[in-house]
Amino acid sequence: MEDHQSQNEPPEIPQTESEEDEKRQFESVAEAMRSAKDDATNRAKEAAPKMKSAVAEAIYDLTYGGAYGAVFLGAFASELIPKPVRESFSKGAKAGRDTAKKAKDKVCDTMKPKAEEPSGGEVVIDIDPEPAGA
Repeated sequence: MEDHQSQNEPPEIPQTESEEDEKRQFESVAEAMRSAKDDATNRAKEAAPKMKSAVAEAIYDLTYGGAYGAVFLGAFASELIPKPVRESFSKGAKAGRDTAKKAKDKVCDTMKPKAEEPSGGEVVIDIDPEPAGA
């Protein structure tokens, strides 16, 4: 009966040296980590130029569209607004700038320390001969 049981089990296949090498390739955790780091670094080096190019194109398209839209809107609005209204806008803006400059100058003058007169090194001490309330 023992012979019968041994027939049901798969026969043992002797392992060659190359199979043992394959099993031990990532036996060490440190070796596996180094291999993963190297693979990730290589793939990142391959992907970086593509990603950089895509980001640059997106930024270019965004800034171009924004500038185009702003200039178009300004030019279009300038053509729609009548000339007297445009002139009053520019006069009001100039008056506002002038008023703001005057206010700034006034604040700056107030904040500047005032020059004190030179005292010549003399200190005046006022002493009452009679104390107050005596």
